[in-house]
Amino acid sequence: MMKTYFRLILYFLFILSPVVLSAQNQTIGKVSGKLLDAGSGKPIGFANVVLLTLPDSSLVTGATTDIEGVFILERVPSGRFVLRASMVGYPNKYASVNLTADKPEAALGNISLKASATQLGEVEVVAQRQLVDFELDKRVVNVSQDLNAQSGTVAEVMQNLPSVEVDIDGNVSMRGSSNVTILIDGKRSALSEIPLDQIPANMIESIELITNPSSKYNPEGTSGIINLVLKKEKKPGFNGSASITAGTYDNYNTSLNLNYRYNKWSLNTGYDFRQRTRPGTQKNNTTNFYLNDAGQIDSTSYRLQEGERNSTDLSHNFRLGADYYLTPKHTLSASALYRFGEDESTNNIRYRFLDENRLLQSTRTRDAREVEDERALDLTLGYRQTFDRKGQELTADVVYNANVDDEVALFDERRIGAETSTELQETLVDDKNYEFVTKADYVHPFSENSRLEAGFRTSFERLDEDSRFFNQNVETSQMEYDTTRSNHFVFDQQVYSLYTNYSNKYKSITYQVGVRAEHTITKSDLRNTDDTYKNNYFSLFPTLFITNDFDEDNKLQFSYSRRINRPRSRFLNPFVDQSDRYNLSYGNPKLDPEFVNSLELSYLRYWGQASFNATVFYRHTTDGIERFRQATTIDINGVEEPGTQTTFINLSDNRSYGLELGTNYPITKWWRLNASWSGFRTELSTVQNDTELSNTQLSWSAKLNSNMTVWKDLDIQLSGFYRAPSNDIQGRMEQMFSADLGMKKDVLKKKGTVSLRVSDLFNTRRFDFLSYGPEFRSEIQNRRQSRILYLGFTYRLNSDDSDRRNRRNEQNGGGEEDEF
Repeated sequence: MMKTYFRLILYFLFILSPVVLSAQNQTIGKVSGKLLDAGSGKPIGFANVVLLTLPDSSLVTGATTDIEGVFILERVPSGRFVLRASMVGYPNKYASVNLTADKPEAALGNISLKASATQLGEVEVVAQRQLVDFELDKRVVNVSQDLNAQSGTVAEVMQNLPSVEVDIDGNVSMRGSSNVTILIDGKRSALSEIPLDQIPANMIESIELITNPSSKYNPEGTSGIINLVLKKEKKPGFNGSASITAGTYDNYNTSLNLNYRYNKWSLNTGYDFRQRTRPGTQKNNTTNFYLNDAGQIDSTSYRLQEGERNSTDLSHNFRLGADYYLTPKHTLSASALYRFGEDESTNNIRYRFLDENRLLQSTRTRDAREVEDERALDLTLGYRQTFDRKGQELTADVVYNANVDDEVALFDERRIGAETSTELQETLVDDKNYEFVTKADYVHPFSENSRLEAGFRTSFERLDEDSRFFNQNVETSQMEYDTTRSNHFVFDQQVYSLYTNYSNKYKSITYQVGVRAEHTITKSDLRNTDDTYKNNYFSLFPTLFITNDFDEDNKLQFSYSRRINRPRSRFLNPFVDQSDRYNLSYGNPKLDPEFVNSLELSYLRYWGQASFNATVFYRHTTDGIERFRQATTIDINGVEEPGTQTTFINLSDNRSYGLELGTNYPITKWWRLNASWSGFRTELSTVQNDTELSNTQLSWSAKLNSNMTVWKDLDIQLSGFYRAPSNDIQGRMEQMFSADLGMKKDVLKKKGTVSLRVSDLFNTRRFDFLSYGPEFRSEIQNRRQSRILYLGFTYRLNSDDSDRRNRRNEQNGGGEEDEF
């Protein structure tokens, strides 16, 4: 099978090779200038500048001005053109451009735009980007507009995003489903495997929420894709930024980002340090039901537990990237990310056992201390080629990811009573995750509206987790290896993919149809028991998009896609986690992947700077993966006591449908609102041990962001969210609500920024669950310290005059084509 797929890959490259070799060198020019407000002389940032051909006015290229109003249009062929500059509140401005082989560059200098009579002054406020840009196929969150990004984590930024929810451990779900694929710059990387509450938000330029991706994307993640776009400075010369933030409860982070761009080289490097401290509490009140032979409740008992925990996470991130422009059409890129850190946590639990009359029978304590060393490496090598035909492009990437964790956990359990007894236990876990990916994508436009996309992707992944369990021998006081609880689990997965997309336009209707073919080979190997489980399967993933542009401000789109969620290591590994001895959890190596058919109908409407987005969606999932909890007995020194165990199962059916609404609305020139509302109904059903389980509930959530620019260069952001109760197959997650407040002020002639932020302003964020089964009922409450005050300062290096001097010195050939 592998030979067959390698032949397909070689055949695909063979087809592309004549196209690649046929690329012709052509005189490439450059057009540059700067947009200024005619009245105040201030630069106009984030304006659109496009170059149109004569006489048919077809688009050649375009760009957006930077914060200083500067634009650079590169890779322009010889000829006569018209340059059009446009910005909300200004009439369009036109300029003629003529490039020849002898004179391939045109420096237009300052171009003045006169504001319309209805938009006097306030140019900077009008030009500011929205926090969330609603598009038909995705939503783009401009992280630079979120004050949480000044000092928070990616998880904290996502708490304000439409359709997205973040739990107490930084795990993300969309529309009630946790099967989300996290990408970094469109690819899986070492950062993709790290909890989002450990990634500093100031590394991120924007976040793309793609709920119904095309076949070009890896179909992993049944609820969609969240793509984190890292910051990349495109201005020539040397520039960068440095920041430092301190928060209450010993929370600190620093960041340094440096960029250098000259001639054919573009270099960037960065360093981030983060210390996160999170004290928290947990309560779990469980009622145990004892059933008679008829399945009726015969008697009950109660287990009440309270816990206190604290964790301190230290992490260091080093980033290095380089782009080298071999020619104006051929670019090589390389990047490396290395992360290391240490997590230290304590968890102290006190158990009280009551009989059916709620009389105290016994008391136990369990103290745990864990230390985890983490190391992650991400290496990427890329190639990009553009062609004479606009939009024709070939890209290829090779990616290697590695995550290595070493964990030591010590458990001290004591029975409190007339005869106090002590048990000591220890676990050593070596966790390794390696992935190697190769991919190539080719885009061939037939006309301005018609194009074909094709590509392939191969991935090889190995998860190796060796967990060793030790008990203390009471007589010798030595720790002895426990073969019955230790586990060595190795999981190998290979995926081979080919895809194609075709898109075209008929009048106001644009359509895209595509399909992705994948063959997956998996093997689960339990080394300590010599048990193996293999699962090889072939899958097709069709996609369809139909868009009707009624006019520039009214758009309607229907989309369909089929996606997959392959179970990850924590779902598969059968090692029993005994952090809480009475609530065990372990994976299921025989899990099957889940498949989803997703349909969406979206409408997008613009009124100037205001926008409204509405989406109706339906998802049908087969073999859905869900947590399953059931009663069990725990052997405590030869005495069996009631407890629970949690694993993962495949549901027989999972249906979800709902409505999402979102809007951006500028109330005034200095006050902007962004709001979203999502309501959905979920229907779950399965059969386990001859017992039919089902659950259905309507749930909804709402989020609001208020951004105000008051006085001069002072921004205030108030954000809040509410999430109604939602169900799973055996219980319910209770409601949750929270609010954040942030402020920032530009200082030092806008080279510096001071920020102040308070997370969870009213200290209301908590995670409460209700879980039940025939033999138990548990009410669980989790809280972590979430009301934290942050104070930060950011300084930008070489952000004005030096950039412009370097820009004038830049030689031809050292540009990067903007996506337009």
